[in-house]
Amino acid sequence: MIYVLGGTKDSREIVKLLLQEGYSVVASVVTDYGQRLLKEIGDIEIVTDRLDKEGIKELISEYGVDTVIDATHPFAEEVSRNGITATSELEINYIRFERKNIELPENEFIVKKAGFQAAIDYINQTSGRVLLTIGSKELFKFAEGISNFNERVITRVLPTVSVLKECQEQLNIPPANLIAIQGPFSRKLNKQLLLDYGIDLLVTKASGKTGGLDTKLIAAQDLKIPILVIERPQLSYPKIIDDYKSVIDYIASKEGVG
Repeated sequence: MIYVLGGTKDSREIVKLLLQEGYSVVASVVTDYGQRLLKEIGDIEIVTDRLDKEGIKELISEYGVDTVIDATHPFAEEVSRNGITATSELEINYIRFERKNIELPENEFIVKKAGFQAAIDYINQTSGRVLLTIGSKELFKFAEGISNFNERVITRVLPTVSVLKECQEQLNIPPANLIAIQGPFSRKLNKQLLLDYGIDLLVTKASGKTGGLDTKLIAAQDLKIPILVIERPQLSYPKIIDDYKSVIDYIASKEGVG
């Protein structure tokens, strides 16, 4: 049995390939939306609990898992740490599927910051309108940490009921400051949004091409708008693979897997 730590497009593609190769799969996601997308793929066990290290270990034992594939978002640092520790303690295979990063050009329009707080501190030193394209998980930190948040920040999020409810009821973000839309986003659409909202600074995570970083970079540079890129957490992964086929090949090379 293979356990996929999921919640990303990459994880769904890996699950699809595993099923095609005849492997038994259990996958975990943390949202109803992620669960619906997984159910469309095929016959797999789905777990929706937010699993800590002990929870991951219990699941591994319950399902007889011998390989864990961590295909979570590059910024899901806590989940990855829990997966690494759990598999190490149980002495089973751990594979990190890591999206290929995009090499950032060196120019005055690219600002790189390590971590969310460093990004917030930088934004507070600037003026003008800001477009946040960081997702919703860490949004509360920005809403609490940025001065005059509702006066200058536009936020792009997924158009799900739970996300919009959190934005409006918990973070008190007015509807006029929300762009609720599902990606992927083209260069043209990114440029139009930057123009329509009069954006002076675009903020994104270094989420790779899968996360749309490439089209954001191009759009912002076309308009000579600065882009603040929050760099990925640096973890010590036991095994990193960056393409789907190599994940399958690596699993096939291990005895007793399947």
